[in-house]
Amino acid sequence: MRRIALSLALAAAAPWAAAADDMGSSLSIGIEQTTGDYGQAADTTITYVPITAKLGNRPWQFGLTVPWIRVEGPGNVVRDVGRFRGAGGGTRTESGVGDVIAFATRALGTMPDGTAVDATGKVKFGTASAGRGLGTGENDVHLQLDAYRSAGEFTPFGTVGYKILGDPTGIELRNVFYISLGAARRLDTERSAGLMWYGQQKTTDGGDAQSEVTAFYTRRFGGMWKAQFYGLIGMSDGSPDYGAGAMVIRAF
Repeated sequence: MRRIALSLALAAAAPWAAAADDMGSSLSIGIEQTTGDYGQAADTTITYVPITAKLGNRPWQFGLTVPWIRVEGPGNVVRDVGRFRGAGGGTRTESGVGDVIAFATRALGTMPDGTAVDATGKVKFGTASAGRGLGTGENDVHLQLDAYRSAGEFTPFGTVGYKILGDPTGIELRNVFYISLGAARRLDTERSAGLMWYGQQKTTDGGDAQSEVTAFYTRRFGGMWKAQFYGLIGMSDGSPDYGAGAMVIRAF
């Protein structure tokens, strides 16, 4: 639920997508652009356009994300990993198919206080070109638990997860824990808004941990359509300095 963060891909990872408003089977398209220096002299700007299909409703939901990605920068920064090589070369721009993501979510049940708990498994296939700086070129596995609870107009939520990262040739990436905490507030029957913090351990010895805050707004249209908008601010060199995104979802 990141990115929720946010992340799984945009629609799959957004923690608020499930916590605030689960639409069941759906098709969505999003766009996100982030910019940051990641502790370097030159910025890296990443544009990410995921198309996500979700099938099923509680207790099971399955999904697939196929993204397009564009990276402008030194070539040593990867989305959701950060800087994973030493100094990059001169600024360049590359684009193409990103890492395809398959995921499955199982509702584990509801605790006595009304807190719902879900488990999600995700496989990120290394389909993005490592040679062009679009990805690591390796497969990753993510496992996470999500908890959320409706409390009147507010829905607090949290995620804890673990990423098992594949190692590119000559580079050892650490397996890392990540966590997110936030809350959504229902403004009326069709609108909600909220705030979320996301943190992740550093993926390399010379890298930095991730820490960022995201504000989001959701608007329903006629019950079958939903739009989400968000902006984020990074608080460490492992995260982008700032970014924004939007997503349109059609339920079926």
